[in-house]
Amino acid sequence: MTVNIPAFVKVIIDRIEGSGYEAFAVGGSLRDAMLGKTPHDWDVTTSARPETVIELFPDMRVIPTGLKHGTVTVLSEGEPIEITTYRVDGEYTDSRRPDSVSFTASVEDDLSRRDFTVNAMAYSEKRGLIDLFGGRDDLKKGIIRAVGDPEKRFTEDALRIMRAFRFSAQLGFDIEENTLEAAKKLGYRLKNIARERIGAEFMRLLASPYPEKALRMMGSVLKEILPCAPVPQDRFALAERLSPDSEARLALLLYGQTREDILNVAHALRLSNEQKRRVLLLSLPATEDFSDITPCVVRRLLRHYGEDFLSAARIGGLLGIAPVSLETILEAEAAKKPCLSVSALAISGSDLMAEGIAFGKDVGRILSALLEAVLDDPSLNEKEKLIDIAKKLVH
Repeated sequence: MTVNIPAFVKVIIDRIEGSGYEAFAVGGSLRDAMLGKTPHDWDVTTSARPETVIELFPDMRVIPTGLKHGTVTVLSEGEPIEITTYRVDGEYTDSRRPDSVSFTASVEDDLSRRDFTVNAMAYSEKRGLIDLFGGRDDLKKGIIRAVGDPEKRFTEDALRIMRAFRFSAQLGFDIEENTLEAAKKLGYRLKNIARERIGAEFMRLLASPYPEKALRMMGSVLKEILPCAPVPQDRFALAERLSPDSEARLALLLYGQTREDILNVAHALRLSNEQKRRVLLLSLPATEDFSDITPCVVRRLLRHYGEDFLSAARIGGLLGIAPVSLETILEAEAAKKPCLSVSALAISGSDLMAEGIAFGKDVGRILSALLEAVLDDPSLNEKEKLIDIAKKLVH
């Protein structure tokens, strides 16, 4: 078969081959190209040692990104190409990375150490497709299958368990029966993996086009990732109906759980402070009743959710706790640019003090009360009207 390799990658392969070494496009970049997708990054594997690769590209920027593991990155037409020497892995004692690697002259040896068949193919125009494990057929069938013994692959590197489910969510693929069974059996080994890595894989899974299938297949593995009350399985399909926003989808899965459980999940996934804020905002029910959609309630919802008001409306609609029209209503009200914060009032704390109405802590109290009045009736957001209201509040 012929694979469309872009010119900036082909020039790398051609130069290595022209110097008497082997070189192939490999891994996820090749997989995506074979699926007709545009790879984000291209990987090349070669028989040339890393120091030789560096010497072969004096006219390009070369970054020694992982010399210990035989990897350098070459910038070709501004695009980073990761070039790794054929290698075989030593023993794995930490459930994540090999204790050592050794270089080999065989591309077949290199492909044999890889995780899944769809990632264990190599291609060059000179030698065509090298596919030792049926990766091409698995691509056609839509299957994620471990290379060799799946228990061995997952025992070597437990993060591959997460990667299997993430690839399923990205590609919409099933996971082959023995591979899935091994992933569930060895899911407990994820405790040996840095939580940052697990969190990153899980959030990428949630942002993928097909999370429902992957979440359903995870079974007990999901409990290793989300330390909270069990997630209702009917929410897996609902999450997929949201836009591919990992925090919003996580919030839908966790909606209505306790603040403590949600924070435990956020900590377990090592979410950033901003991610944590959004998940909490969208997963804890608002004080306003979604079913009572009066204009003032709508404005308070806009104030509560801020820029996330559409995500909140969609989550509420999918869970059946908000009318399907809420999204349209919120959009229409937001377009009116209503006053939703103290800073948007037509009066300031300085004005209150200048008028002799309030000083010190009373200024904040009065401004908050004025905002509540304006949320009820936007026409009150005029300086003179607000001064009159403020005077009445202090008498």
